[in-house]
Amino acid sequence: MKFLLLFLLFINFTGDKLSIENAWVRNSSKGMNTALFCDVVNKGKEADTLYKVASGLAELVQVHETYKKGDMMGMREVDKVVIESNSTFKFKPGLHHIMLIKLKKNLKVGDKENVSFFFRKAGEIKISVPVKKMAMN
Repeated sequence: MKFLLLFLLFINFTGDKLSIENAWVRNSSKGMNTALFCDVVNKGKEADTLYKVASGLAELVQVHETYKKGDMMGMREVDKVVIESNSTFKFKPGLHHIMLIKLKKNLKVGDKENVSFFFRKAGEIKISVPVKKMAMN
């Protein structure tokens, strides 16, 4: 009984402090790549670390950052992203994003797809992500 109470307290202090909001994935075709964007909100008093994102939508899912080297822009995989306490980390076009590489199916506007985010403290957070068309500025 004590273990169950401690476990429930642990979940209360970690699980409800971290949320994924405003998530969406760009529409694309089977075999192609696309990106997922969202806000990770940490209302807790401790930082947490995103170390993996997983989905059956693609052969490979990676956390990427966009960088500039001289006049060239590029993307590269990062092994983790720290979400500071009382902050929001934005995955958005042109910055950090989740790459879905070699899609296993077409992603059509209006569809909803499942994605899992893995954090060191909060554990796995599963979300349903709407597919949208990227707006051009």
